Amino acid sequence: MKGKGRVARVGALIQEEVARLISQGIKDPRIGFVSVMGVRMSRDLRYANVYVSLMGTEAERKSSLIGLQSSAGWVRREVGKHLHMRVLPEIRFFPDNSLDEVYHLEGIFEAIHAEKQQQPMLHLKHFEVITELRAAHSFYLAIHQNPDGDAVGSMLALRLLLQQLGKTEIVCACADPIPDIFSELAGVSSIVDAEGEVPDYDLAVLIDCGIRSRTGALEDKFDPEKRLLILDHHQETGEPGSVGFIDTTYAATGELIAELYQAAEVPFTSESAACLYAAIASDTGCFRFSNTTARSHRLAAELMETGIDVGALNKRFFSDMSPRKFEIMRRALQRVELHQQGAVAISWLTAEDLEEVGATAADSENLINLWQNISGVEVSILMKCFDEGETRISGRSTALFNSADFMRSLGGGGHAMAAGATLPYPLEEARSRLLDALAQWPDSPWAG
Repeated sequence: MKGKGRVARVGALIQEEVARLISQGIKDPRIGFVSVMGVRMSRDLRYANVYVSLMGTEAERKSSLIGLQSSAGWVRREVGKHLHMRVLPEIRFFPDNSLDEVYHLEGIFEAIHAEKQQQPMLHLKHFEVITELRAAHSFYLAIHQNPDGDAVGSMLALRLLLQQLGKTEIVCACADPIPDIFSELAGVSSIVDAEGEVPDYDLAVLIDCGIRSRTGALEDKFDPEKRLLILDHHQETGEPGSVGFIDTTYAATGELIAELYQAAEVPFTSESAACLYAAIASDTGCFRFSNTTARSHRLAAELMETGIDVGALNKRFFSDMSPRKFEIMRRALQRVELHQQGAVAISWLTAEDLEEVGATAADSENLINLWQNISGVEVSILMKCFDEGETRISGRSTALFNSADFMRSLGGGGHAMAAGATLPYPLEEARSRLLDALAQWPDSPWAG
């Protein structure tokens, strides 16, 4: 044992000294970048086999090895100054291929990762989603740009669920300002915009949208190396390489989040109930839209049992209107145009409209429902040109027109009867392209 110990100590000393000599530079132009990977001593300490990693082309590697072998005598004498041994070991240099093997393995791992990133989203069940949430320690929650009640309420409700699961490192993000009507929901003040720093996280969660591009300016905030979980109810396939739960039979993503509470056996609080009610009520039009289901009503009843004041919530979400929103609504209504024999109703708003009345983009939310109620209208459109050279389109339709399919053809997406897209054109060009696309859309009530 003593002999083995001495062999190991001598080997370690030689490795340290050889590495020092190489780092200081052996005066031989043939020697390129070299790393000492290890030293193996013979049992009688007569030989020290020094294994080095040689970088560069094959020719450069051979040149470095020849240079090292030529300098072995000098290296031996320099090492001897620190060993204090009666007989100095003979230094012999050998190429070490362990780094090549590491790089080879890294290449394999990168290929596996690239292949994984191309795989379709892995669909999870409720309990599997809870397992994902329990396994992570830090979270980055994000929703789509131009947020609505379902996106905001669902994200804040998930934040509260994570807190009840004992999680503390949670960042909520949205590229656009949160509408004032949701300002009293628990946690809304913690939501950061695209300017905020994104701390390191274990799990990113995309809520109420199925692909990162829907988050607008947040898209580049996601770390492609980190796990991505998607929770949504839109007609999306989900990001390749991600995991998630997407189900279009849910009237709102808030319904999915509510069922996660049940799957985790976590009770609703008045705060989480208000967030979930905002989500479900918003996407069902206060339970008036055709997507409303028995599940919607059952969940609403459970939320009400926590003691939330649905009268006050409904007033805030659906009735209260500031003077500036009233003026924006008046302008939009004055501009409504009917096309395709009255089946299509279109209006628009501009950045100048907002500036003139002191309004924000949030004041334009839900206006589209007003001209959707015109008799004979199958598709209603609101175009918003709030940023130079870009026009956002929101669409609502009856069951006779698939808004999601149509908006997807324009680079957007959404529900069958409520969808949107962003066109990289100023208002007039976007309007012209939109009308042409509607006129030529084959699967429409006016298609000839």
